[in-house]
Amino acid sequence: LLARQPREMSGTQDITGGLPRVTELFEARKPKEPAVMAEISGMVELRTDRRRGKMTIIVRSESGMEKEHHVPQDRHLLVHTGDYVEAGDPLIEGPLVPHDILRIKGEEALQSYMLAEIQGVYRSQNVRISDKHIEIILSQMLRKVRIDQVGDSRFLPGAVVDKFAFREENNRLAQSLKITEPGDTGLQEGQVLTKQELEEINETTEATGGKPARGKKPKPAIAKTLLLGITKASLQNESWLAAASFQETTKVLTEAAMSSKTDRLVGLKENIILGHLIPAGTGFKPYVEMKLKKQVPTLPEEVTVEDRVRAEIEQDRERLMRI
Repeated sequence: LLARQPREMSGTQDITGGLPRVTELFEARKPKEPAVMAEISGMVELRTDRRRGKMTIIVRSESGMEKEHHVPQDRHLLVHTGDYVEAGDPLIEGPLVPHDILRIKGEEALQSYMLAEIQGVYRSQNVRISDKHIEIILSQMLRKVRIDQVGDSRFLPGAVVDKFAFREENNRLAQSLKITEPGDTGLQEGQVLTKQELEEINETTEATGGKPARGKKPKPAIAKTLLLGITKASLQNESWLAAASFQETTKVLTEAAMSSKTDRLVGLKENIILGHLIPAGTGFKPYVEMKLKKQVPTLPEEVTVEDRVRAEIEQDRERLMRI
């Protein structure tokens, strides 16, 4: 390959030309002819297999670990033998796969990439959008996690749960103990209790002359963050009313009825559907439950006629003593 002619940009330069790219990003779809990213950091070595028409890019780390990346031979390479690459760097030309960025480089790198790509489409047409609006959408796309190791939590392996519920469960485990020796408390081995509950049970047991229970720190759950498109993220909403208002209404309502789901009416959309006060502004729960107490100024005590006469006599006596 002696020379390479870059692809010319399309002649249509209106905002609609970039909307398919924005849709592709918000729906977290795999782009056509994506770039291959380096799985690990290290030195690059190229190997060509002319029979299969493929090229193998080997990345060898300093510790001796090797990772092979198989790419078509007709793709334009961005690296050569002897180059050093970091984990997540593209090895061939093409758009990056958001799921690969999340898996290799993490959430922050994915958010920065998505934000830059989406803003690039709009800013090319001089359309200004504040970053905070896109960041809110991205936070909803990264709200779910998949449980890899349940530890001593209440989750099931492979379950998809909300990130806030995952953190809350791990915080509960951090303040709890797992029973290793039940003693005479009547507890079961492996049972998880809060430290305060265990102390109260042990105090009661020791007061009756029994042997207290002992415990150790429970294992927290381990999960991986999922990247969901806005459509799938909306359908994964805990509120079936909010999910039904977006897409696949019949399917969502049928599954909710079969599972006997209950909607707690915590979010915005479900309260709007039912005509309730939305949980924002004056409808914010802490604001609604707030009780205001007005401090009334203390009124001066009423002065009786006797007190007034007594005060005048005292003043006259002081005046006479001065004379």
